[in-house]
This record gives sequence, structure tokens and C-alpha cells, in this order.
Amino acid sequence: MTQPSGWYDDPQDPSQLRYWDGVIWSSHVTPKVSPTVEQSNIGMPYGVLPAASRPQSPGSQGAQGASDPLGGGYGSPQQGQNQGQQGGQWPAYGQGPGSLGQQQPGWQSSPVATTPDGVLLSGWWKRVLAQVLDNIIVSILALPLTFAPMRSATETFMTYLQDVFAAAQAGSSTMPVPPDVGFTGLILQVSLTMLAVKVVYEVAFLTMTGATIGKRAVGISVRLRDKPGPPPLVAVLKRTAVKDVGSLVGALPAIGMVGSLFSLVDYLWPLWDVKKQAIHDKVAQTNVVVGPQPKRQA
Repeated sequence: MTQPSGWYDDPQDPSQLRYWDGVIWSSHVTPKVSPTVEQSNIGMPYGVLPAASRPQSPGSQGAQGASDPLGGGYGSPQQGQNQGQQGGQWPAYGQGPGSLGQQQPGWQSSPVATTPDGVLLSGWWKRVLAQVLDNIIVSILALPLTFAPMRSATETFMTYLQDVFAAAQAGSSTMPVPPDVGFTGLILQVSLTMLAVKVVYEVAFLTMTGATIGKRAVGISVRLRDKPGPPPLVAVLKRTAVKDVGSLVGALPAIGMVGSLFSLVDYLWPLWDVKKQAIHDKVAQTNVVVGPQPKRQA
């Protein structure tokens, strides 16, 4: 059961209180002002010994102002209650509650991924949402160029389906001839046109502001890993070329599967990469970060 939010004895420094928000320890601390500070159990659950009666962990001195925003290593007030019922001991820093006479390692919060200068990296789902929005925008922008070939390809395919249904209803064992090379050419034309519009769209927005419309909508942007600001043209061209090579190869009939597989791997790569970079980010030495980019200095 989760302990209610409130001020509790700091598990690292009994001379101060730390705020528990109901889920994790916050970075907010305040000194105790009671004259009986060493015997205080303010905010502590019933059954937990006062600060002075609890053994202190090494390194508790100088803990004033220490913070662990994700809560890793401090335990929780509820864990403190459990320990108090067993023997009144608060878990040491970096350890969770264990059996008497033996401390078991507790869970540690995973480090927050940032650029070398401390800017928070974007999560994978934000990148996915931004890509979906950008694809919709690119489709709308490319519509005047793709409408005619798409209509021709659709009419050709619908005619083929009607012939198939007619043959099936007639009980014929001979299926109609599939659409010819002209149909494949129309599909290839549409794919290449949309790819060209997408490349121009991404290169223009990333070099100017570091963010496409979709990325700006979800609050993320692209920058060099070691330098803030919109990435330079060379980096954007490298990034876009590697990112879209899978789509280009995927549009080719014979080897399309290879391009599609590369695009999938590139798309998923940030999920397990410690720097949260896709393959195209690694080639261009870029990162997708949270927040906008400052304007490039003249």
C-alpha cells in the first residue's frame, strides 16, 4: 500500500525532513526545527523508530540538499514501516528492505539519457508520433503531384478485382491476368514523388529550426549530439539519406524486402541504444532531444 504524501524523516540525514509525493522521494528538504529533533518521528508511519534510534548508513553526513528525483536508492516510507516492524531499521542508501541480518540489493533507477551537455533525449514514442504527423503532412503536400498516377493505379487495380470476382462467379478456373508493368510503374512513381517531397520537407525544416512540424507538435527537435542549435546542412543530408534509403530500396520490386527490413531496424534502434540514436542519427552524429533548439548564431 502506498504511503500518503507528506514530510518524512530524510532516510539519508536524520537532521532534516524530505518530501514524499506519494510515489517517489522529491528533492525538497527542510531542516527540523523541533528542540527534540533527535527523537522526532514527524510524518513517520506508526511503528517506525525515531531518527536517533535508527542506525545511520555510511555517508549520511553532508546529505543536505541531496536529491534523487526518480526515487532510486531511498526506498519509501512504506518500506520504512515494514523495516520498523521487523526491527526498526531504515534501508541503507542503494538498498531495499531485506531479512534481519541480511540486506538485499534494491532496485536502482535507470539513468536519465541526455546529451553530453545535459539536454534530455526524446523517448521513442514521441519520435513515432512525430513521424506519423509528418507523414500525414507530406502526403497532403504531395497530393497535387501524386493524385493523377494514384487515380490511374486505383482504377487499374479495381478493374482487375472486378475481373477476378466475375471469373469466380462464372466458375472459371482461369484467373484474369494481373496488372502489367504499367501498374507497377504508377506505384513506383507515387512512391518516388512522396519520397522526394519528404526529403525536401525534412531538410528544409531541420536546417532552419531543428524540428519538422510533427516534431514541434510533440515538443522534440534534432541537434548535433555535442552542440545545440539546428543541425548543419551536411549533417541533415547524411541523416535524411540514411533514413530514407530503406524507403527508396523498398519501392523497388526485386529487392524491396531488404529496404523494408533496414527501415524497420533503423526505426527500432533507439529502443535499445544507450544514446537513443537511430542508425541515421549515428551516421549524422545527431540526437533527438526534448524541447526546441536555440537559433543559430550568425
